[in-house]
Amino acid sequence: MKRTVWLTLVVVAAWSVGVRAQVYESKDKSGAPVFSDTPSQGAKPVEMQAPNVVGPQQGPAQVPPPPAPAFTYSQLAIVSPTAQTTIHTNTGAFDVQLSVSPDLRQGDAFVLTLDGNTLPTRYASATIGLTSQDYQMAAANTHQHSLAAAVLDANGKVMISSDPVSFYVSRTTVRRRGER
Repeated sequence: MKRTVWLTLVVVAAWSVGVRAQVYESKDKSGAPVFSDTPSQGAKPVEMQAPNVVGPQQGPAQVPPPPAPAFTYSQLAIVSPTAQTTIHTNTGAFDVQLSVSPDLRQGDAFVLTLDGNTLPTRYASATIGLTSQDYQMAAANTHQHSLAAAVLDANGKVMISSDPVSFYVSRTTVRRRGER
């Protein structure tokens, strides 16, 4: 019996490594099968099928995830000054309030355009104090003015622009005697 087991293991081992030697089957005195690579009296050749070998399997192709959609702002508006209102200022300084959605990302900035002239300052807050210098540099010499805002990315590309708001600036003047 030990010989049968041992021969079976030899046959299986040879078969598993792809050795294709002829195998013979015979019966021992008790009638148990005996396998050998040497023919013996009364042995018959055993037809061995090719081994069923499965090679390494490849998983599904790795598809890279789609690129994240580019970030966009959905809304930018000038809250103050409101359209057609009058701002009373002798120096030209006044506050601008913007509304942006979603909130301004780090690295992006607001920029203002007054009467068609873009101010050089970039702002990181939606509350902007326009200075008298800004006003003197950009404002047209009229009572009616136009203000627009935009969000720029870190590279200076415009991401969204507001609709322009038209407003008036009133400056107090003092008449001297004799002037009309």
